[in-house]
Amino acid sequence: MSENWIAELAGEIRQKDKEAAQDYARTQHYAGVIAERGKRFFVAVAQYLDDDVAALRRELQGDVTSAEMAVERVKPDEVRITRGRFPWVDARLTHTEDAMRLDYAKGAGTAGDPQQDRVTRSFAFRVAADEKLRVEEAFAAEAKSYDTPEEFARAVMEILFSA
Repeated sequence: MSENWIAELAGEIRQKDKEAAQDYARTQHYAGVIAERGKRFFVAVAQYLDDDVAALRRELQGDVTSAEMAVERVKPDEVRITRGRFPWVDARLTHTEDAMRLDYAKGAGTAGDPQQDRVTRSFAFRVAADEKLRVEEAFAAEAKSYDTPEEFARAVMEILFSA
């Protein structure tokens, strides 16, 4: 008799909680994908930023708008991007478990106070159904999505150096 009752209880659990259990398993799996691939994505972004800043520096060399510009790897999960003037930029891109954050200040002329008028933009890692990792702007009305580290690095450069 108790076996029949247990079987019925198990059946109820299977019926009522199957979708929640599947959602939980999928969420856990995606978290594992992000943990595994997110760091590599960030490292690739840092390398693209390094390459892009070097290319921009070369392109402006000898021009009146040329200025000191650098990418510094502060920590394994943090990159600092600076430019002295025209425009001046002070930015930090950081990686956390499931997101990246771009914190920056910039201005049209010479170096301003990097503590004033800072802007922070958050980008969350997302895993598609085909298990491809991408980055999406968080807290934006129309979230932009970046499928590759190269696309994301380009977006960062445009945020920092476009008017």
